[in-house]
Amino acid sequence: MHFIINENPLITFGITVCFSIVIFFVIRLLLCLLYKKTLMKWGTFQSYIEKLRSKGLPYYAKYGLIGLVIFVALPIPGTGVYGATILSWLLNIKWSLSLLAILPGAIISNGIIVLAAFGIVQGIS
Repeated sequence: MHFIINENPLITFGITVCFSIVIFFVIRLLLCLLYKKTLMKWGTFQSYIEKLRSKGLPYYAKYGLIGLVIFVALPIPGTGVYGATILSWLLNIKWSLSLLAILPGAIISNGIIVLAAFGIVQGIS
């Protein structure tokens, strides 16, 4: 990775965006499988998920997909592709709409991180 960072920021950016897309699909698939195969059978967990959805849906109705883009774009712990994928699954947003919001947010967030990393590397050099 050190070689890539020193040579070409666009390659590094492309790799991070590709991994963000892969992470989205893996987490979304695992959540769906886990929920359908095991967690759906537990009544307590089912009611907990429904309570979370009912609390979160007003925020989704207010901010929509733009809110999800901003949530992903903030490069702070807890937000990002992982958190947004779990949030979109919890709110029962279709995977295609989720990807439509998460991808631009990941591009913004990864761009900020890559630019910061290259700035630090250039500052050290």
